[in-house]
Amino acid sequence: MLQNVRPREDSSAVVVPRQNADKRRPDGHTVQLYGWDSRSHSWHGPNELGHGSTGTQKLYEALRGAPGQSWYGPVNCSASGEPGRFFALAHALRDCGVAMVYCDESKSGPAEIVTVIPAEQRARLRPEFAFEFVAFAGFLGSIGTGADMAVNDCIEAALAETAQDDSLVFSISTGLWVSDLDHVLSRCVEKIAIAMLRWLEHSKI
Repeated sequence: MLQNVRPREDSSAVVVPRQNADKRRPDGHTVQLYGWDSRSHSWHGPNELGHGSTGTQKLYEALRGAPGQSWYGPVNCSASGEPGRFFALAHALRDCGVAMVYCDESKSGPAEIVTVIPAEQRARLRPEFAFEFVAFAGFLGSIGTGADMAVNDCIEAALAETAQDDSLVFSISTGLWVSDLDHVLSRCVEKIAIAMLRWLEHSKI
């Protein structure tokens, strides 16, 4: 179980206990979200997402209409009166999908990095997935000093502890989005993750 995972001794990472870990739909299929917060150096999850979350259809159709395996465009995540303009750069890979979420035309880098693994692709997930994803985020300076190995360990533990028929979402919050509006960014991450899972489930790569 994830709460028994401990980061390496040279890390200050905090592991937050799981939530909704045993809540499953009757068909046994779930979408589990795990995440890393670079501001607090904390790991959280799993949190179950609804695979049929509302508001994803338009984004899903945009992804499916992309001429190749990549897509860039705006993502509407803010409710009426809430600030924030979001853009996403998404890629469909052979075993997973990855997206970078930018806010307010940021020139500093992505506010969130998201990767999704559909249940149907877990059997062919590359063995070095955790290392490569963490290395990519670390190269962008998105994880935080000294936390790379702790995040790698947590991702590997999540892969090991979840059922093979669960789809997985891993997100890294870079700290470039204001903390008072974290709920807006979280809504955006969920929307992008669910739309990407649907996209990958219907992609032929």
